Amino acid sequence: MRKEIFVWLVSLLVVGCSNNPASVTDRNQPPSIRIKSHQVDIGETLYSIAWRYDLNVVDLANANSLYEPYIINPGQELTLSIGLKKFSGTPKKRYKVRAGDTLFSIAAQHGLNVKTLANINNLDSPYIISPNQILSVDGKNIAVTQTKEQLTSTAKDQRANPVTRPKSAVYAKNWQWKWPVKAEVLEPFNPKKLQKGINLKASSNAKVNPAAPGNVVYAGEGLRGYGKLIIIKHSDMLLSAYANNDKLLVKVGQSVNQTDVISSLGVDGTMYFEIRKDGNPVNPINYLR
Repeated sequence: MRKEIFVWLVSLLVVGCSNNPASVTDRNQPPSIRIKSHQVDIGETLYSIAWRYDLNVVDLANANSLYEPYIINPGQELTLSIGLKKFSGTPKKRYKVRAGDTLFSIAAQHGLNVKTLANINNLDSPYIISPNQILSVDGKNIAVTQTKEQLTSTAKDQRANPVTRPKSAVYAKNWQWKWPVKAEVLEPFNPKKLQKGINLKASSNAKVNPAAPGNVVYAGEGLRGYGKLIIIKHSDMLLSAYANNDKLLVKVGQSVNQTDVISSLGVDGTMYFEIRKDGNPVNPINYLR
């Protein structure tokens, strides 16, 4: 009798499950973790770091109070939070450096001690600044009171220690993009599939030329997925990248033109090529001729 009751209960349970299947609730994918800082490694430049995180190098420099030629050191911590990216106008507590400004004149203009202003912006003596650089002028939370004597001392320091700004890079004009190597396109530009450039197939051990004249701002193999990489700056807005080389034949800081050989490819003749405008990947096919 007990066996029959047990069989009857099991049958009811099976029928109940078949008529009322468990509901499935869709869940949104959790948000990805955003990296907010980067520790500089040996061989990296600000350009390679900006390239790695798809940032505009000028925005990254401003966020870290860096000026050209954007000197960084291994172990240095950089913020990747670009709070001022594509801002319109200057925020109240910030100041956009103009031609002819010095840190001393900006400090006096905002009633700050020059050392206080330097500390706020992580600047070291001789306090070199550049036009269009964004400075914080918020001394509200800094316990320093500037007296008339200090302002007079600041003016004397400015006359005694004039600041020499680094010269801005000079770029060639009236040039046209050219193919860096004679090749066929294996994979086209497709940012939706994270293909930010084009994969090329050239002859074995082919020599690579710059697609446009410019200055080498990175040459190394510190960016994962790019192999031996060269980044060339052509203007304040345009850069190009040449990845997966076999040999690099240029160094950072070197000026190159379109007839120079900057690298050589391996036996398979494959290379990855990118162009970025204002920090954003663009389709190289729209530029190359």
